[in-house]
Amino acid sequence: KFCCSSAVHQFSTPRLRACTMASASASASTSAATDHPRRPRTSDTERFEQYDQGSVQSYFQYYAKLGNQQNMLQDSVRTSTYRQAIVSNPSDFGGATVMDIGAGSGILSFFSAQAGAATVYAVEASSAAETIRVLAEANKRNLGGADVRVVNKRLESINDEIEGLVDVLVSEPIGTFLFNERMIETYIAARDRFLKPGGKMFPNVGNLCIAPFSDAVLHSEQQNKNAFWKNTSFYGLDLSAAVPQSTKEHFSQPIVDYVNPECLVSEFITSRFDFATCTLESLHNIEIPFCFEVSQPCLVHGLAGWFDALFEGSDSCVTLSTAPWCPGTHWYQIRFLLETPLAVNAGQRLEGTLKMEANKLQSYYIRIHMGIQGTSIFSDAQCIDLKDPEYRFFTSADAYCPPGTAGVFGQQASQQADQALGAQAQQQQQQQQQQ
Repeated sequence: KFCCSSAVHQFSTPRLRACTMASASASASTSAATDHPRRPRTSDTERFEQYDQGSVQSYFQYYAKLGNQQNMLQDSVRTSTYRQAIVSNPSDFGGATVMDIGAGSGILSFFSAQAGAATVYAVEASSAAETIRVLAEANKRNLGGADVRVVNKRLESINDEIEGLVDVLVSEPIGTFLFNERMIETYIAARDRFLKPGGKMFPNVGNLCIAPFSDAVLHSEQQNKNAFWKNTSFYGLDLSAAVPQSTKEHFSQPIVDYVNPECLVSEFITSRFDFATCTLESLHNIEIPFCFEVSQPCLVHGLAGWFDALFEGSDSCVTLSTAPWCPGTHWYQIRFLLETPLAVNAGQRLEGTLKMEANKLQSYYIRIHMGIQGTSIFSDAQCIDLKDPEYRFFTSADAYCPPGTAGVFGQQASQQADQALGAQAQQQQQQQQQQ
């Protein structure tokens, strides 16, 4: 059993190194740029053919649109952290051959060029590849003389477009709860086919974090979304027989929004995924055992999740964190609800498992079993569809906004006003006590 935040589940090598934003230090550089034969394709690298083709088409159509690329570029935490990780590691990028997988707008390819790369392969399967070409041509003087080569193909179908093996892989393969869209598997496939022995990966580690939460408002919102189906006189029809199915559908949706850290009722646990060593097969079925010591009497409504991406370069180590206490990103955080909450006292422990089963829709089905240790009391979430979230940040006026983030419904201003009134009332009370 694993209890509290000290638990780290290793899905790779046993080494764990703490990293902080703009912190220091690693040594050793990429292996010498000698020629290596490219490794052949395997059935694992052709898995796009095994996915639902409607899902694949929608996926590439989505990322082909500049509006969606703009949304990611304007995530200043994401973009600035990636740039910092790349340009602060000149030992890895100087004179290197780099491959950018799922290049999108080409921004990571351009950062790699600015960091001193000699050749950059920007691999982008969607029509956004043409945007990369246009931007590369228009920014030649800003790219340090790097040769930026756009490869408009799925990585899995590349043959002769890449010469030999590359020194560095860069990618932003991250979805909600780290693994949605299953792009990390393409990143691993690129590692197996195109990365030189000892080559670098940016990022090279993903840390998946979970913690139990208590949020009666959120649970009530989901519970009451079946209200329409409780209608017993809808044009002469009784719709209430559909209530159980409506309830099931709403609780099978993960909730994507910002999590107020005060809702967390235990320390979090971390599962580490080392992209340099983990296998494709290990990502098809992921099981995370947990044991949390609850810090306060409460109703536990489910599990909250987020991730950190680590860039452990030769010159510096940088972390991109999406934790609730960090500045907001376009990934937000995610919550998986239990239809039946668990009533827990302070000091009691919650134990169970979170299981992730990969599916052909480029995502995962998630199952949670959670019980109170030493009792027969438990609650299950049987099948949560990671690909079908509710983006509550945009649908609920009660959605939390972290400091510095403006909400769709003006929550940040409202929360700041409440805090100011609270501080003013506290100050007046202190003055009265002094008098």
